[in-house]
Amino acid sequence: MDEDGGTGTINVSTGSACRWTASSNDSWITITAGASGTGDGTVRFTVARNDGKKRNGTLTIAGRNAKVEQEDH
Repeated sequence: MDEDGGTGTINVSTGSACRWTASSNDSWITITAGASGTGDGTVRFTVARNDGKKRNGTLTIAGRNAKVEQEDH
């Protein structure tokens, strides 16, 4: 993602009875929709503007990490 930040989505594909949750592991990444679900779903998130060095963060979704990279200012 570029330095200005923005929005992103991650699709979740799982069994129809499988429950899952999503959480951010970094303060500059905020989940805006899809923090939990059952079966397939979509997690939507925003990334804050970056005024410093390139940064790497993660979201944990259904027990797996999804990497988020953001360019430096």
